[in-house]
Amino acid sequence: MRIKHKIGSAVSKIARALNEKEMVPVTKYVDKDNILSGKVALITGGSGGIGSAMAESFVASGAKVIVAGTNEEKLINICSKIGGGDTEKVNYLILNVLDVNTMADSIQKAASLFPENRIDILVNSAGVLARHSFMEMSEKEYDQIMDINAKGTFFMCQAMAKYMIENKIKGHILNVTSSSALRPAWTPYQMSKWAVRGFTMGLADTLLPYGIIVNAIAPGPTATAMLNVKPGDSIYNPDAIAGRYEMPEEIAQLATFMVSDAGNMIVGDTFYMTGGSGVIAYHK
Repeated sequence: MRIKHKIGSAVSKIARALNEKEMVPVTKYVDKDNILSGKVALITGGSGGIGSAMAESFVASGAKVIVAGTNEEKLINICSKIGGGDTEKVNYLILNVLDVNTMADSIQKAASLFPENRIDILVNSAGVLARHSFMEMSEKEYDQIMDINAKGTFFMCQAMAKYMIENKIKGHILNVTSSSALRPAWTPYQMSKWAVRGFTMGLADTLLPYGIIVNAIAPGPTATAMLNVKPGDSIYNPDAIAGRYEMPEEIAQLATFMVSDAGNMIVGDTFYMTGGSGVIAYHK
């Protein structure tokens, strides 16, 4: 009888707690092609292959997008390609993720580019590769890689988190890491991607109480200029387990779902799209 009483008491407490909390309905989508309708996204590294593919996918899914980077000519070209010059759908912002002191102002400026005057989604896609091996790595190259890939992501997230909390925006932050986050780290690039994976988990824990969802997406070898693959080149890759490079558009489709409200229960996770790289074999 005592056990039954305890169980009954516990059930009653749970029922009271549920009644006292606001019950949030599960989002159901009638038109999945507009899964980001009404959202405004800021994408750093927006002129890169993965960043620009995400921008195109987000716009196609109903979002307005600000592509950010340091090369204005490339950003203008991306906007022209995606929006055909229609600044009501896509616009650009000159932003250097190493300029920590200007990040808050840059976010405010980005928000002002559209009538909504807000940012709902941040994608940290700015990044650089290591060009030299462990034995040949210089301090300058090490610092550049760690600063852009890890430090830039950290402070961009910090500035965006403050902005979202201040404006009561229950948004999404998506960090672009890599299959290298699964490999033994012997270059600053791999080290930086390990850092981003761990930071994503910690930041998700920190920001979830504010309704801000943080995750990461981890591509494997991708057909972009970063790996010297140009548009029209063969995507055959004999060094890849899957036998080919993955396409930026494939990564963008998964990212689109992750930053939508349909992905709200994905929290602190890293989704890998690697073709087996780093998952099946460490060195491919």
